[in-house]
Amino acid sequence: MRTRLCIALAGAVLFAVPALAAPVDFAARSEPDAVEASRTAWADSIDEAQQEAGSSTAIAAFKVDLNGDGTPEIFGQVKNTYICGNAGPCVFVMTKPTGAYDVLFSVPGVENAEILDSRTGGWLDLMINDDKKYRYTGGTYRNQ
Repeated sequence: MRTRLCIALAGAVLFAVPALAAPVDFAARSEPDAVEASRTAWADSIDEAQQEAGSSTAIAAFKVDLNGDGTPEIFGQVKNTYICGNAGPCVFVMTKPTGAYDVLFSVPGVENAEILDSRTGGWLDLMINDDKKYRYTGGTYRNQ
């Protein structure tokens, strides 16, 4: 009887641990209005990249309510070596405190990103490149 109880408890513990989400496929989830808002927010960087390096910029973005307040944030990806460097695309989060979206957080060199089920400060945590957990603290996301 003890053995069965231990196995049952172990199973309950395993199911209680939140599962990591799958890596975000930005291209598949991209929404035109989120991309347009992102292009507006990144306009200065995009213009500079075009003028200085003649490089084009690809953006994929979608809306998701990261903080559970009913107003969606934008989670997206910018691909441009002038803006993000040679390490890889930038991933960003934008919020809408006023009439337009503002970039809250961005990190370059992202091979993959996940939105986790866990929360910090009321915001969903992010996993970047399978090994860096970003949590919302002090008004932005920080690697912790």
